This record gives sequence, C-alpha cells and structure tokens, in this order.
Amino acid sequence: MTTIVIPSLSRADILIERTLPLLLEFYEIDPKTIYVFVVEEELEEYKNKINNDKVNVIVGVKGIAEQRAFISNYFDEGQFILSLDDDIRRISELEGNRLIDLKNLKELNEIVLEVLKHNNSACCGIYPTNNAFFMKQTIYNNLKFCIGAMRWYLNDKEIETNCDYSLLEDYSKSIKYYLKYGTVSRLNYIAIDHDCNGPLKGGLKSINDRSYHFKAKECHKFLDEYKLYCRLNDRYLKTGRKIDIAFKKCRSRSN
Repeated sequence: MTTIVIPSLSRADILIERTLPLLLEFYEIDPKTIYVFVVEEELEEYKNKINNDKVNVIVGVKGIAEQRAFISNYFDEGQFILSLDDDIRRISELEGNRLIDLKNLKELNEIVLEVLKHNNSACCGIYPTNNAFFMKQTIYNNLKFCIGAMRWYLNDKEIETNCDYSLLEDYSKSIKYYLKYGTVSRLNYIAIDHDCNGPLKGGLKSINDRSYHFKAKECHKFLDEYKLYCRLNDRYLKTGRKIDIAFKKCRSRSN
C-alpha cells in the first residue's frame, strides 16, 4: 500500500480545493493512507477544514527541507511513499500528442513500485513541466531531475533527512539517490498542473529567500559539490534573470 504525504503551510483552503479532493473524490484513495503535515499553530484550522477524521493530520516543522526530513523520520525505513504538493489541480498522462487526466493513480503507484524494484532504485519522479510537446512515452532510468511536487520514494532516511539545500532540495535529493543507488527513475509521460512559480500565497517554500542572489549562491555551492554531474543554467528571461542547475547526461550505473 502506498503512503501519501502532503506537506502544507498556511494553505488549508487550497489543500481542500485541490490536492485533497483530487485524491479522495477523483482517485478514490483510502483517506487512512493520506498524511497531511502542518505546523502546530495551524493544526486545528487544517483539521476543521479537512473535516475527515480518517485523513491523518500530523504536526511537523516549518521549512520545506525540514518538513520533508521530519516526514522521513516519521515513517519506517524503506516505506513506499508518494509525496505531493498541496496545490495540485490535475495529474495528467500523455495520450498521443495531448494530455488527459490520469485515469488510475492506484495503478500508477503499483507501476512505479515495480519500476523501482526492477532497477534497484529508490526514487521516481515525473516530467517537470506540464507540456505534452516535450513529453514522451518513456521511463528514464539514469540521472534526471525529480521534482518534489510529485515524487515516489522508498524511504531512505540517510538521504531524506539531509537538509543541506533550501532552494535546490529537489536537485539534491535526485543526485543523492542517483549516487547511492546508481539510478533514479522518471516517468516522462506523467505531469501535474500546479502553481510551482504561480501567484499563490503561503506554502512551505514561501519562508525561504528566493532571490536571484541567494539562488545563485546555492547553485554555485551545488556545482562545486557535484561538478562532474551538472552545470549552471544562468540566463535572462522576459521576467528577469534566472539561474538553476542542469544535470549532465549520465547513464544508469546499475545496469
């Protein structure tokens, strides 16, 4: 059985409008398998608004990396976990050259577990952008970025509790799983509709300094640590200057 975790901060209304009904109503997920992690001062608000005693609402800590570490310690080593953001409107799958609603999340969870077992891996992600033009009916098993907004993992506390980056937490988890297990997996035919960089207020990421200067500092630190596996992607966009990490092409080391 898949354990589903949702870290959330100051977004009870968004959670009950998006991710939670998507799970409970559209995919008919057993509420007892869903765990929402909140801060103590917001516990009663979340419980009242969720209004479902079978959904587990757990007091965790503040900060996205810190909360994910808390979540890992809360569960058993090796437990199969699907982590979701609280603002997901839709989970999509590629059909031909267009995206449709994912039909069966329970079935997808089973597929992912088999993929991880077959590849001796412990981390699986989805395509990071919701754009059918760039997506493919493939599963990569090598070094790929696994976006934290929807990510499966076999709970590895050594990796999950290491909070050495705040803005590059997803990148850090991806490469650590790759280096330890020889590969990570990514479903290039699955994507989500959510507000990664949208106008929504609140959220665990909102408490971090997300300026270009701070992001650049983290990127250079990451590059120094993993220079054999990545490069800087620093460019100017209409919305301003943006910097992040791009992984180099690496084959699976487990094959």
